[in-house]
Amino acid sequence: MINSVKHTMIAIISIMMLTSCSNQQSLQEYYVDNQENSDFILIDVPTSLIGNNMSLLSEEQQKVFKTVRKVNLMAYQTKEGDTSKMQAERDKVKTILATDDYEELMKASSDMGSMRLYFKGEEDAIDEVIFFGADENKGFMLARLLGDDMNVGDMMRLAQSLEKTDIDVSQFSSMMEVFDSK
Repeated sequence: MINSVKHTMIAIISIMMLTSCSNQQSLQEYYVDNQENSDFILIDVPTSLIGNNMSLLSEEQQKVFKTVRKVNLMAYQTKEGDTSKMQAERDKVKTILATDDYEELMKASSDMGSMRLYFKGEEDAIDEVIFFGADENKGFMLARLLGDDMNVGDMMRLAQSLEKTDIDVSQFSSMMEVFDSK
């Protein structure tokens, strides 16, 4: 009887360990795996480079801005009309976002493409915000905001107020070429 209980417990623990280990690629691993891939444009930007005019922000805006540590940008542009490779890469990203504990915050579609906004963490203590924009023919762009205890409402208010400030976004110009018309 004791041996059968032991064997049952060992079997249960083994099954739990096997099912808890996932071979699913994380978004971070996807970024790292494609760092040297010339098909992608990757930019890592510490927030210190974005917010060189912090004195223009209110004390509350500065506090919200400081919850963001880094911005990772990745873009894939379709080359010479070959959309199949781009669609395969886009599908990998979609799979990761669907299976890696990201919660969808918003989605939109238009004739310019589709976009989705995801987050990871609690609503008032977000660790990661993901923007995923795609165009069926041109490519896709993925932006990650990494931070500590970011708040969705605070981030939205900060984004609205930043539109009125003088922030240098020239370092992102190569990313926007993904969606330029050809």
